[in-house]
Amino acid sequence: MIPAILGAFASAAAVRGVFFGYPKKVVELGALSAKEQAIVAACADAFFPPSGPIPVSGTHAGLIAYFDEYVQRLPNGQAFLVKLLLWFIEHGPWAFGPKPVRFTSLSQADRLRVLAGMQTSPIYFRRVSFLSMRTILTMGYLANPEVMRAMHMSHDADPFASNRSGSPLAAGLA
Repeated sequence: MIPAILGAFASAAAVRGVFFGYPKKVVELGALSAKEQAIVAACADAFFPPSGPIPVSGTHAGLIAYFDEYVQRLPNGQAFLVKLLLWFIEHGPWAFGPKPVRFTSLSQADRLRVLAGMQTSPIYFRRVSFLSMRTILTMGYLANPEVMRAMHMSHDADPFASNRSGSPLAAGLA
């Protein structure tokens, strides 16, 4: 009787830990669930905190919407893999530490430890997961107009245009 009760309690805790306890969706009609959006937000603010060298946090830079749109543009098979990446990041701390909880439940310091552990892991899949997440979020972060202004960048959709006089790229291609 007691093992059955403990089993039921463990099952209920696992279901709650995997599926429930996430904030409402930021992008209502998007491709990502509330859980997946929360994971993106946690990663975005870990990579690009509001107190970082650029005073625009990842969530303030619109990375949840950017990531959602990115997933919508992918073919179904690749979108599924990106969603698996999010689930791996969210539940990775259960297997790899520092604490057996969800990534989104960790403090900022512990999130950074998890990401650093992924970056330097001897397990290839963990390193690739870190690089994939960092790449997608960095593309979105650098596309944000506030971030571009803070970095003194300007949008240039055609950097190799040959009709620019004085352009080092255009001169090198001539």
